[in-house]
Amino acid sequence: MKRRLFSLVMIPLLLFSSHAVMAEEKSEEWHDETIYFLMTDRFMNGDHSNDEQVNNGDPAAYQGGDFKGAADQLDYLQEMGITSIVISPVFENEPGAYHGYKVTDYSKMNEQFGTKKELQQLVKKAHELNMRVLVDFPATRVSTEHVWVSDPEKDGWITSKSSPQEPAWLGNMAELNTSNKDVQKSLVDAADSLADDTGIDGYFFSDASRAEPAFWTAFAERLSDLHLIGEMKDVTPEEGAAYEEAGLDAVTASWLQQPLREQFATIDRPSDAVKELLVKEQEVMKNPLSTIHVTDSVFTDRFTLDMANENMFPGARWKMALTYMYTTPGTPAIFYASEIAQNGESGIDSHGLMNFRTDQELVDYIKQIAVLRSDLPALRRGTYEPIHEKDGMSVFKRQYEDETLIVAINNTGETQKVTIPAEDLDPEKELRGLLAGDMSRAAEGEFTIILDREEAEIYALAEKTGINYAFIGAMVTVYVTFIIFLYLVWKRGKRAA
Repeated sequence: MKRRLFSLVMIPLLLFSSHAVMAEEKSEEWHDETIYFLMTDRFMNGDHSNDEQVNNGDPAAYQGGDFKGAADQLDYLQEMGITSIVISPVFENEPGAYHGYKVTDYSKMNEQFGTKKELQQLVKKAHELNMRVLVDFPATRVSTEHVWVSDPEKDGWITSKSSPQEPAWLGNMAELNTSNKDVQKSLVDAADSLADDTGIDGYFFSDASRAEPAFWTAFAERLSDLHLIGEMKDVTPEEGAAYEEAGLDAVTASWLQQPLREQFATIDRPSDAVKELLVKEQEVMKNPLSTIHVTDSVFTDRFTLDMANENMFPGARWKMALTYMYTTPGTPAIFYASEIAQNGESGIDSHGLMNFRTDQELVDYIKQIAVLRSDLPALRRGTYEPIHEKDGMSVFKRQYEDETLIVAINNTGETQKVTIPAEDLDPEKELRGLLAGDMSRAAEGEFTIILDREEAEIYALAEKTGINYAFIGAMVTVYVTFIIFLYLVWKRGKRAA
């Protein structure tokens, strides 16, 4: 909490300093967003009238979360710095499929989550809070009970009516023939219709890389006003770039997910792999700043499980990982309940109910780094220049227009010291820490950064601090006013006696 207060105080002081860090109003560009993946059924039950399939005694059954519950908690997400949410698939599903991926009819809504009108209300409230809403749209595989599967006129629409899926907890599903133009048109029609009816801002196409890049071109052409994100699995940056070229606005960085998890699950891990992949993104991706960076998802083990397997404290691990994700180029995305370090293996075990009453330490830290990412354009739009990378100690520069930031993350078990040639920055300025208040001035031609183990700092290159007479005068005025106020209260109380 102290750190959060420090950053909230320091940022305005820097902004008022001559030639210091410049702020700007929130832009509507998508690479400025911070995304939260929300599993509707496990988030919040706001309407018990749609609880027909709910069984809170069975973790494999619906638990009652719905559109109204999500709408009721938008303030919580906004306070945490979330600017966009991706909600679970909303279409009709086979009984018990709380996750939404076993679609049985794209023309109907999943009544367990609410009505189309309630989805409209969720979108409306989000827009009032300047937040965006995307819907997860499974377009490559459906339930074995989908209406197309039993329709003899649509035999060419399905490549397999029942196939084991990965992850295994999905069971058997029917696989769509994504090379069939009729399949493509029907899916685009469904997406267009839902968007028209609800006002959503875009789609997240889970398992998008199961289809060829060209499959998504029709979606991009028809839904040009929406933001379209494709989920990649086991692809390279070059392969991901092909999906952007085909029309998707952004893709998830599947190539970065496992290296990120390996680097931050514990301390002292080699960290060159992630750095090199970030550099590669800048080179090959069409919209590298919009590339989505995630650590876990609805289909994976929880990242917290990796930490637990390493016998590490999840709070510190998550702080390091999230600081890295929020300060490197790309768009950070959080899977629901990561802020409370939710644990579990892929499937039901990892899809626990969201608990809004847990320890707030990690939530408060996320709020703190979200404030910095929002207020400092270089963290969202700046260039990326690695300065130092060795076994978990990462230092890099982000620069945008006149704003220069140095990010240092010590993901090791010891205090680390890194020096930066003053000529690479500006020897006449100083580095001012915005997370913990560290400061460094050039000495003997170098800036020196010293960080304790498992700590991070974001430094702003700013004019050297001098005697700020205006600030001192303001503080004196406040102090004198307060003393006068106390005197008047005391005097009034004495008269009353």
